[in-house]
Amino acid sequence: MHNTIMSLCTLRLVFFATLTIAQTVFATSYSNPILPGFHPDPSCIRVEEWNNTYFCATSSFNAVPGVPVFASKDLQHFKQIGNVINRESQLPGLSNTNGSTSGIWAPTIRYHDGTFWVVTTLVYDHLAADDKSRWDNILFHTKNPYDESSWSDPVHFEFEGYDTSPFWDNSGKTYIVGGHAWRVQRMIKGWEMDYSTGAIIGGIHDLWAGMGGIAPEAPHLFHRDGWYYLMIAEGGTGLGHEVNFARSKDIWGPYDPDPSNPVLTAANTTNYFQTVGHADIFNDSQGNWWTVALSTRSGPEYKYYPMGRETILTTAKWEEGQFPTFTPVRGVENGPLPRINTDVSGSGYWVGSDDHLNFAPHTSLPSHYVHNRWPDPSAYVISSKERPNTLRLTPSFYNLTGPDARTGTPQTFIGRRQEHIEFTYEVNLDFTSDTDGAEAGITVFLNQGQHFDLGIVSLTDTSAKAAGYTGTGKGGSGVTQYIRLRAITANSTNEGSVDPISRTGIVALPRDARNFVKLSVKGVNHTTYEFKYSTQGSAWITIGYGDSSQVSGGFVGTILGMFATGNGHNVSDPAYFSALSYIGNDKVF
Repeated sequence: MHNTIMSLCTLRLVFFATLTIAQTVFATSYSNPILPGFHPDPSCIRVEEWNNTYFCATSSFNAVPGVPVFASKDLQHFKQIGNVINRESQLPGLSNTNGSTSGIWAPTIRYHDGTFWVVTTLVYDHLAADDKSRWDNILFHTKNPYDESSWSDPVHFEFEGYDTSPFWDNSGKTYIVGGHAWRVQRMIKGWEMDYSTGAIIGGIHDLWAGMGGIAPEAPHLFHRDGWYYLMIAEGGTGLGHEVNFARSKDIWGPYDPDPSNPVLTAANTTNYFQTVGHADIFNDSQGNWWTVALSTRSGPEYKYYPMGRETILTTAKWEEGQFPTFTPVRGVENGPLPRINTDVSGSGYWVGSDDHLNFAPHTSLPSHYVHNRWPDPSAYVISSKERPNTLRLTPSFYNLTGPDARTGTPQTFIGRRQEHIEFTYEVNLDFTSDTDGAEAGITVFLNQGQHFDLGIVSLTDTSAKAAGYTGTGKGGSGVTQYIRLRAITANSTNEGSVDPISRTGIVALPRDARNFVKLSVKGVNHTTYEFKYSTQGSAWITIGYGDSSQVSGGFVGTILGMFATGNGHNVSDPAYFSALSYIGNDKVF
């Protein structure tokens, strides 16, 4: 099946029919996902007052800056124009989350009366003593999403649940709906709320328990043709994920379900795109309806999906007085997309683009680069006086597998989402240290229990032997520098078992090569990473491979990044990275 689809789609977008003089929309074939890589829980709107621009936001979990915001004029090309959570003072609690399932969940973006609003939930450790202490629901706003610094500090409001979403009625009253998370009662709830203070007005109401599936969540409320429509997800965010609808003449219900539920799902299919759910619906300027949802591209085996939950787009119809209907997600889709238009304001990153970073003086890290929780800013210096055109990283005490919440210094780590199945990620590295365990390099990072790391590491003979080195050591108490590839897969979908692909390695680094090493990871196909290095003037040497199933699973997706660590030691020796490139293949399947 995959080969058949691949033969149909070697380019990201293929355009067939053309425009007549009277039309402003193409009949178009396009490929999913529209936001590839770790971009789950999408919410999108069209804002007529902003030249019919589409704005989207997705979950970020522990990645900061958080809640990336995207803009598009054609639903085909999306520019990341910033991040809602872009300064630690907005949400210092993101330094104290635990587990890869914590952090920022499910933002909803809306526009009302000249203001953009994002409502989301900061989620703490899933092992919290009680549900109430786990959820911190928050609301942000701005007049100009192209200026990320204009996003407000949050307004916090109390709700024992998550996936909160805003709604305005015709009188201008402000409401919130959300998924109630109490252990006994799962329920979509709603209430009137003062957005300026977070105060609840008139109590919290039960709206709908859903269709009986686990975890009724991700609610969005709409008002059309005299009906209040409630769109939710059910079935959990895995293979049973689905979208359901209900409606009522009264905002507080009772809500009657759509007889056609589930209206959108990939459950019980062998489709390449699985876990379809957590959706939002909006229209274009011609009255066509569209839906975004999360999905993983893994096929029936549901094993290899390192990029995690991505954002897909499909068509919908919403006739007057009726429930909406949806087109199942196949991969290559057809729909009346707006004509191609990349005239999107502001600077930013076009999703799916290549990266070439030279770390020139007076530049900053792009908005699509993220840390794992709030970083120590002093550990990251672009084009330092002693080494222009480099990114200087100061090693952190902890490595990428270190404690979840901030204890002492956070991990020194910066990266970008993997957005292509096939790609090449390369960077030059200069790193020398006399401290046993000091290490710097590149990583394919899913979470603190699942990552592949390739780097230069300083080790004593004893430490090198413990790391698996079988060659002749330097002798004495000094350290030797090695190229090492290791796999941290304790939380993997294979439960840490030996897989048929992964192969780690460690080799001594020649003394005359220590000031210049190139590191590379290549996405060979949907199952395999290849890790390589070269020294000055030498050819590439493959040191090992990684099985992508070992960095698949959970709520997040892989980030390709750079790191520096003392592996439990305080190290001040800097690591200098330069000439970073990420080149992606447009193959979707």
